[in-house]
Amino acid sequence: MKILFALMAVLAVIFFAPPVLKKFNSQGIHGSTDKRVMQSLKDVRQSMVTEERHTFDVALGLLQAFHAQEGENAFANAVSGKTPTEVVDMAKKEVEAKIAAGEADFKQYTSWEDMLSKKAAEDAPKKPGGQQPPAPLRQSQRTGRPSN
Repeated sequence: MKILFALMAVLAVIFFAPPVLKKFNSQGIHGSTDKRVMQSLKDVRQSMVTEERHTFDVALGLLQAFHAQEGENAFANAVSGKTPTEVVDMAKKEVEAKIAAGEADFKQYTSWEDMLSKKAAEDAPKKPGGQQPPAPLRQSQRTGRPSN
């Protein structure tokens, strides 16, 4: 009976340990290569609410663009070991510096918050304003069949 109990305990640890450990470890970004960092980012994003996720995604996209010219795994080295808040703060500092420097890509923005609001407006689904609803997909009727 003791052997059965010990076996069940070992199986329970094997079954429950990975999800529990993953949940506790998901608050930081880890990885030495871009591929591993992307998997870690995917895990981190799942625990965020939509508004935080949008800000985080914008920050990640900008940091990837900024570090793409530096070489392979430069992005991974920049964000590895950081929390989502630290990543957003790092992107905010870089964007604010580029706005202050007057770079062409950032002339249309006055601040980080202005850029986020404009990007959110760009990403929002477009609603047809005053347009007619689209035509139904099927406008023909089947003939030759009795209707019920």
